[in-house]
Amino acid sequence: MVIELRLTNKNFNTYEEFEEKQQQTDEILEYIDGIIYMSPPPSIKHQRISSFLHGELHQVLKNSGCEVFSAPTDVLFLSLSFCFTFSISM
Repeated sequence: MVIELRLTNKNFNTYEEFEEKQQQTDEILEYIDGIIYMSPPPSIKHQRISSFLHGELHQVLKNSGCEVFSAPTDVLFLSLSFCFTFSISM
C-alpha cells in the first residue's frame, strides 16, 4: 500500500521539491509523475526474498564490474527530467 502525500496546493511537485521533502523526514518517499508518495516499510516476507535475491545476484555478478544494491537507489536522468528508482517488488 502506498499513501499519496500532497505536499503543496499545486497538482504536481518538482523533483527539487521532492528532494527537499526527503531531507526533512525519515519516512520513505517516492516521486512518481510529479506526485510525492509516502511508502510503508517492507514486510518481513519482502525482506527475506529481497535478501535471498541480493545474495544470489551478488554471487552471479561477482567480478563482472556490475554492482548489486540491497536498497532502492535513485537514478536521475537530468536531460529527460525524470527519475527512476530501482527496487525488487513483491
